[in-house]
Amino acid sequence: MAPRRGANDYGSINVDEESVPLHGPTKIHKKRSIRFCLIAAGLIAVGLVAGIMRVSRRGRQSACADFPLGGSSSLSLSPVAALDMLYIDRQFDASPSKIWGNISAPLPTNSWYLNLVSHRAAHQPDDSTRVYTVPYIIDTAAANEMAGIRVHWPVVSANTNNVQMVDDFKNGITIGTSDRDVGTGYRVDDKEDLSHLGVSLKWGIEKKSIKTHIVRGMPFATVQYFGGALPSIYSYNGPASAVKVDGSELECGVMKGKAGPTMEVEKEIRLHFINSDFTWIVLFSSPVKVSCAVSEGDEKTRQFKLDVVSYKEPEEGRPLVARLALLNQCTTGMSDIKDHCLEDAQWTDQKKYEQLLIESADVYPSSPQLDFTYPESTGKEAQMTIDWGARSTTGSGHDKLLMFALPHHQESLKNSSATNITDQCMNTFHGSTCLVSGSIWSMTEDMGDPMSFTAPRPPEPDSIPALADALSDDIHYELSDNMLRGAADTYFSGKILARLGRVIVIASEMNNLASGDIEDGMYSDVDDDSLSLSMEAAAAADLPSDDDIADAVEQLKRGVEIWINGKAEAPYIYDRNWGGIVNCGCTYHGEGDKGICNNTFPECPALVDVNEDFGNGYYNDHHFHYGYHLYAAAVVSKFDPEWAKEYFDRVLLYVRDFANPTEDKFFIQFRQKDWWLGSSWASGIISAENSPHGRNQESSSESIAAYEAVALYGAVMVDVFSDSGGNEQLETAKIIRNAGQLLTATELRAANDYWHVWSSKTHANTYPAAYKQPVVGMLYETMASFQTWFSPLPVVSYGIQLLPFTPVAEKRDDPEWASTLYPLYEESCQQAGDFCIDNGWSIIQAGLCATAGDRKEALEQALAVPTKVFASEGGVGNSLSNTIWYIGTRKQVSR
Repeated sequence: MAPRRGANDYGSINVDEESVPLHGPTKIHKKRSIRFCLIAAGLIAVGLVAGIMRVSRRGRQSACADFPLGGSSSLSLSPVAALDMLYIDRQFDASPSKIWGNISAPLPTNSWYLNLVSHRAAHQPDDSTRVYTVPYIIDTAAANEMAGIRVHWPVVSANTNNVQMVDDFKNGITIGTSDRDVGTGYRVDDKEDLSHLGVSLKWGIEKKSIKTHIVRGMPFATVQYFGGALPSIYSYNGPASAVKVDGSELECGVMKGKAGPTMEVEKEIRLHFINSDFTWIVLFSSPVKVSCAVSEGDEKTRQFKLDVVSYKEPEEGRPLVARLALLNQCTTGMSDIKDHCLEDAQWTDQKKYEQLLIESADVYPSSPQLDFTYPESTGKEAQMTIDWGARSTTGSGHDKLLMFALPHHQESLKNSSATNITDQCMNTFHGSTCLVSGSIWSMTEDMGDPMSFTAPRPPEPDSIPALADALSDDIHYELSDNMLRGAADTYFSGKILARLGRVIVIASEMNNLASGDIEDGMYSDVDDDSLSLSMEAAAAADLPSDDDIADAVEQLKRGVEIWINGKAEAPYIYDRNWGGIVNCGCTYHGEGDKGICNNTFPECPALVDVNEDFGNGYYNDHHFHYGYHLYAAAVVSKFDPEWAKEYFDRVLLYVRDFANPTEDKFFIQFRQKDWWLGSSWASGIISAENSPHGRNQESSSESIAAYEAVALYGAVMVDVFSDSGGNEQLETAKIIRNAGQLLTATELRAANDYWHVWSSKTHANTYPAAYKQPVVGMLYETMASFQTWFSPLPVVSYGIQLLPFTPVAEKRDDPEWASTLYPLYEESCQQAGDFCIDNGWSIIQAGLCATAGDRKEALEQALAVPTKVFASEGGVGNSLSNTIWYIGTRKQVSR
C-alpha cells in the first residue's frame, strides 16, 4: 500500500483517457494526468496543473486553490475545506452531460427526469431517453430533424408478472420547430430554478430559441417560442380526417411537392390521426397562420407536418406559447392498440374533459417549487406545498391551472379550499389520476408516531429466554479486521454495523425491562399486565451486563468512525461535479479478513466501473448504503453523547448526501426522493444507458429503513443537544428528525401503494387484476416487475421488500397483506431449497410468519436456521437476537 496522506491533505483527480467508451463500465487505459492540492499550515501547494474555477448562475464556485468553508451551520459546511475530505472531478460517463450547460454542482443524480439529461440524450436522443410525466411519456427524440419534444400517450398493459406502460413511438407527436437557426441540441435552461417536479429545456440561442417545461402531472405539452422561431408539429401518422382549424377544414399540401394553402388560427387546431386513432388539440397564445403537408404513398404509412408560417407578435417580453394535449385516444374505435379503446371508455365525460382543457389553456406550469412545514413537536401532520410556478399567456388567471393528481394527492387535497378536484379521471400506471385546478397545492402528511429503537410493545414473555441466549452470544460479536480498517464495500459493511447496533439497543432494552426502568412513552401498545409479564421474564433471564454493552458500543464506534474520519482503506470522496459523497472502492487482495485494499486514492475502482460497490460511485443505492451506516451512528450517538457531538458534522455527511433537508451549495436536496410519488429512486446517473423504463428501485423496505435512520439520528441528536445547550446544533437536529419522519411516512405510503399488492376494505390495489403477484420486485417509472437484479427466484422478490427487521417494519407490513403473502413465501422458499436457507431468506420467512400472526411457529423457524447463516452475507443485518426480538414484538393478530 502507498503511504496515506495526513488528515489535512486532500486532492482531486483528472483522468485523460484513450479508448474510453462513452457508456458502460469505464476502463483506465494509457494516459493519465493527476492534480493534487495540498493544504497545510495555511499554505497552498498546487500540483501538476493549476486550479480551475467554475462559476454558475447561482454564484457557486469551486477551485483547486479555493474551497469555501461554507456556512456556519453543520448543514452547510464544505466537506473539503471544513472536514478535510478527498475530492474528485469526474470524467466521461461519470460526469454531467453537456446538457447541463453552465449549471454547476450540486446536481440531481437520481431524479425522475434524468434520462432527458443523460450522456445518451446528449449524443443521440432515442426511445430510451424519455420520462413519464403522468399521463404522457415525453422524449427528446424529435422527428424529422426538428428541435423539440415528442409526446406519447401510453396505455397500461399487465400480465401475471409485469405491469408496464405501452406505446408505439409512431403514434407519438413531435412539437417544436424546424427552424435551422435554432438547431437540435438542447440544454437545461439556466434561467429557471431546478425543481424536484420538472425540468426546463432550451434549444437555440437567446435571440431565437424555444423552451419547454417538462413537469409531473401536466395535461399539456407546452413549448415557448422566442425571437421569431416558428412552431412545427410532426406525426409519423397521416391524418385520418381533415385538419380542423377553428372548426373549418384545412387542406394539406404534399411534402416535397405542392404546398397547401395557409389558414389563420384564432383558437385551436384539431388533429385526428390514422393508425393511432388519436385526436389532439393544439392551441396558441396569439393568432398564427399555418399550413400542413402529407407525404405521398399508402395512407397507413403517410407522414404529416404542420408549420406555422407567421404569427402575430405577442405583447413585448412575452413568447408565443403553443400547447398540445390529447383529447381522445379512441376517436373511431379503430386504434391499432385496442387497449386504448378500453381505457378511453373509462373516461367520465369526454366533452367536459375537452372543455376544461380549453378553458385553462392559457395557464401553464414552469419550475414547480416545494416547501415543507413541520410541526413543532413530533407525531403530528407536516405540510407539503407545491407552487407550480403558474404562468399565464394573458397575465392573469393563475388559479385556472390544471394538473393531474394521483390518488394520494387527491386524498390530501380533498379538504383544500385552494384547489378543486374534478371528476375528470383516467387510469394511469399509478391508479386513478384526476385533473385538479389550482396553482398551489397544500397537502398534509401524517408523520405518524416518532421513530423509535423499540417496537410499540416489549418482546412477549415466551420469547425472552431464547432472546437472552442469543444476546449472550451476539453482544460479543466481533467486527472483522478488514471492517475495522474500512477495507470493504459500503453496502455490506453498513449492514454489519447496523446489525451490531440492533444487538446493542435490544440488549439495553432488555436490561431496562429487567430493572423496571421504562421511560414514559417507550411502549405505546401494551397493557400493564402484559408489560409486567415481560418485565418478569426479563428479570429472570441471564442478560448481557452493562460492561458487555459498553464494550460492544466501543467496537461499533470504531467501525463507524473508520468510514468518516478519512482513514478507511476505501475512503469516501467528495464529488465536485455532482455534489455528493462517493466511495473510492476496494480492490480486495488477500484471504479472509486480513486482506487489504490493493488500491489507494486516486486509484478508485468504484469511480470508473458502475458494477463496483453496487454502483455507489455512480450514485446507485446511496440511501441503502448510507442508511445502514447512519443507523449504526445513531446507536453510538445514543450511548455516547460526547462522541455524538464530536462527530456530528461528519455523520451529517450521510444525511446531506441522500436526505439533505435544506438548500446546500455542496449537496443536492433530497437526492433519492420523488416527491410526486412519495417513493425514492435507487438508480443513479447512468440509468438511461440501462433501461428505457427510467429510474428504478428494488427494495422499498431498505429505502424506508434508510429514512428511519435519518429520523432516529435526528431524534438522538435532539436529546444530545437539548442536554448540552447547543442551540444551533439543536435546531439542525430538529430539522433532521422532522425531515426523516416525513421521508419515512411518505416512503411507507408509497411502498403500500406501489410495492405491496393486495385489495381489502381499507386498501385499494393500484395495479390491474391481471397482475397476480403480492409484491413488486422492481419498480421503474413505467414498469412494475416481479423480479430483482440478482435473482429470478420468487422468494427473492418477496424477501427484498421485507428487510431489515427494525421497528418501522410494523408500519410497513400490514398483517392482512402479510397473511396473503406468507403461504406464497413459504412455498417459494421450499422450492428454492438450500438457496433459501443458505442466503438468509428463511430468516425473512420467520419474521413474515410472525407478522402474519403465528409468533410461536415463527420462533421455531428462526431457531432452526443454522447459526452460520446469521454470520454469512445472506444473514448480514439479521442477527439471531434481532430476529427473535422482531418475532416477539409483533402485534398479535387473529388468523
